Amino acid sequence: MTEIPEDLLLQARALINQAVAEAAAQGRSSIRALYFVIYPAEDILPDVIYAAIEAMRLATPAGEAELHFTQRPGRYVCWNCCGLRYEAVNGVCPNCGHEGLVIPPEMVVALDHIEL
Repeated sequence: MTEIPEDLLLQARALINQAVAEAAAQGRSSIRALYFVIYPAEDILPDVIYAAIEAMRLATPAGEAELHFTQRPGRYVCWNCCGLRYEAVNGVCPNCGHEGLVIPPEMVVALDHIEL
């Protein structure tokens, strides 16, 4: 097993905390499923990302949740119209024409949504 980088463990912990907080805000103490987006990374394989999430969810309300991962190529996200993740030379959202935000290369995984 490849060692999990510390910064990836910290990202995974923050994502699990985000999911737990969202469940608590809805008055729930457990999470049925977690849905994540994985972005391309040159130095981190998807299996290492899976292992980081798995390690950080233990002993939390997400400990028994099903895990779902979707790989997305997009390095931009539009928060103006729809949250679309996309690739573009100029970063302009193909839906609304506004400039999207660049997803930084160190961001390799994000929480998409939870199922309670």
